[in-house]
Amino acid sequence: MSSMLARPIVSFAVVCSGLLAQNQVVPGFMAGIEGGSATNVPFGSNLACRYQVVFDRDELPWTGPRPIRGFSIRADLGDPNGSGVPAKGYLNVSVMMSTTHASASTASSTFDDNWGEDAQWLILNQPIQLPAQPAPPQGATAPRAANVTFQFPNQWWYGLTPARPNLPAPANLLIEIRILSQPSGAYPIDNLGGCVAPITRFGNQGPLCTVPANQQAPTLHSDQSMTAGSSFSWWVNDCPPNVGFVLAFNASSQGSLFGAYPVPYPMYDLQNPNLPSAALLAANVQRAAPDCWFNLVPAVTLFGVTNSNGVGTVVTQLPGGRSYVGFELFAQALIYSQTSNPLQVITTEGRSSKICGPLQVARIFNFYDGSGNPAPPPPTTGSVQYGLGPVIEVF
Repeated sequence: MSSMLARPIVSFAVVCSGLLAQNQVVPGFMAGIEGGSATNVPFGSNLACRYQVVFDRDELPWTGPRPIRGFSIRADLGDPNGSGVPAKGYLNVSVMMSTTHASASTASSTFDDNWGEDAQWLILNQPIQLPAQPAPPQGATAPRAANVTFQFPNQWWYGLTPARPNLPAPANLLIEIRILSQPSGAYPIDNLGGCVAPITRFGNQGPLCTVPANQQAPTLHSDQSMTAGSSFSWWVNDCPPNVGFVLAFNASSQGSLFGAYPVPYPMYDLQNPNLPSAALLAANVQRAAPDCWFNLVPAVTLFGVTNSNGVGTVVTQLPGGRSYVGFELFAQALIYSQTSNPLQVITTEGRSSKICGPLQVARIFNFYDGSGNPAPPPPTTGSVQYGLGPVIEVF
């Protein structure tokens, strides 16, 4: 293809990508998911603040060049049973966008070292008001809409900068916000640290699959935050005291026992609950557990013992690495219960949890006294914190 023909095609492709650009959550994994903590960095102080955040390429939900006309930061959901957050203003703010060779794990504490060749100030010393956030609905878990908005007068293009010599292509995204002055008052934003793992329940559990002494069905629970490379706890409640239990795992809730009996599959004959199901007979088990079910095909099993209160815990070690973010682990507990049924086993519903971090994000910040005439220059260095940062929506 001649260079005369190639140039218009490339230009046309860039224009088309700009026309098709939509609002997108960064990091992409956090679309519809609340972060695991709140932070008052950088808006919850009466001090000036220099603040950077680096998003690695893996966290961006687009590929290739993209125009950015601005972005919005998501305020923290807060206590679902608590009050809202009042508006805060006015803050004097400047905003810069850049691609960067720095990654979340290599970001420098020297702010300027993280800039790329295309660093551009899009907002300069502009007064803004942070909007009021209403009290969340009772029991809410879904995140707030991102409405702390920074609208650029001119769009900025991500992904059009050539690589620096002898360094990787600047595919990571850098945002710098300089708060030159702000009034006192807290203003928590959603924070990526300690993400909230998406939880689902699956399978069956009937009313007879209980401990007769307390008429409670056993339940399976897990930690709120599931991050790659960390320990993660599962526990059972409402079980007989001081008995053994098995925690069964799989990477799917689908499959068939012995290749023939698709889960969820009963531990009893549906026509005659006092008889074992075909799956139990295939394992040469002659006793039934009415209203109890196999909700997954066990691939890995761990053993535990309940305490005197009928609670038992199993701690698992999760594999490390960004590639495991998004991996979903499915589990079910099978508990020994001598008085519940002829099989002497009761089961829980299935419960799955998804690894939600740590994401490849870092923040660099430094609060300082910006008062004075003339105002002092902003700091040149700050604290680097890996895995922490805001959830934003780019438009």
